[in-house]
Amino acid sequence: MSKTGTSFLVNFAMASALLYVFRAVLWPFALALVLAILIMSLSERVVRLLPKARRWMVFAITAVIVGGIIVASMAVVIEGASRIVVEIPAMLARIDQLLALVRVPGGGTLSLEALAQKVELGPLADRLLTSVQNASAGLGLTLIFLFFLLLSKPMIEKRVDQIVASRGGRGLATVLERSFSGVESYMYVQSITGLMIALGSWIVMTAVGLDNALFWSLVIFLFAYLPVLGVLVGGVGPTLFALLQFPTLTPAIAVFVGIQLVSSIVGNFVLPKMQADSQNIDPAASLIAVGMWTVLWGVPGAFLAIPLTLALMYALAQYDDLRWLAVLISHDGDPTPMEPAE
Repeated sequence: MSKTGTSFLVNFAMASALLYVFRAVLWPFALALVLAILIMSLSERVVRLLPKARRWMVFAITAVIVGGIIVASMAVVIEGASRIVVEIPAMLARIDQLLALVRVPGGGTLSLEALAQKVELGPLADRLLTSVQNASAGLGLTLIFLFFLLLSKPMIEKRVDQIVASRGGRGLATVLERSFSGVESYMYVQSITGLMIALGSWIVMTAVGLDNALFWSLVIFLFAYLPVLGVLVGGVGPTLFALLQFPTLTPAIAVFVGIQLVSSIVGNFVLPKMQADSQNIDPAASLIAVGMWTVLWGVPGAFLAIPLTLALMYALAQYDDLRWLAVLISHDGDPTPMEPAE
């Protein structure tokens, strides 16, 4: 292996190790930075629509609205999770009924008690509780980071300009501009299309009569940020709970098919027109990125994978020795950003 290749592997391993060790602080900061970019993007769009409005006032109102939506979403998730916990005894009984219909080789039927003997539920529950606690703490830290990022926006911009000027040249400035443009476009497009899918899914679940429809709609909205398989995976939860809530399979099938139909309509008719070539990442590279960032940062890494990979692609494209990696990540072989979606 060449000296350049060895150096790259060593640097990659060191960077991955640091990202993993400091993940408890890094993923909340990365999420706060992505949210700050989204807020700035939304405020700029409002200013273009209302040119007479004061920029600082639009920015402040946008930040308050986005922050309020985040807090409200956290409240909905907590309430929805609490309701699920309350319904656990009834759900377990329903699962036993469904398992009794399954015949195992050699005769007999399945039951939760038999399955529990094969699965150590105690450690699994402890890990699940720990993950929920870590996620809650991380989201709280994200809000703190977001507050200080927005509050320090003028100072941060001034310092970045000083750093760029001291470096001499446009290399760093180009990377920052491309990264912000790509992340802004991705967040805007995915937020709008995810909201459409979540709203359509809520209508389907409400029509069927599924409990906790608002909670599941929020879950589907969040999964819409995952590429390729996001909504497919997000639709599994409400389908399973429809299977537990209703005595027949028809409502569960209606929920799953309805969600996937809404996702297909938005993905095939709305998303391409909004997205164009703004998310210039190969689908296979997207899945690999989600896997790698999930290993490093867990579930938050999966949701931040595409914005982080976009920024990485633009950074790699600036170096001749590493540009080939950016070309592999890109969808059309040209790792350059497009203009943000209007």
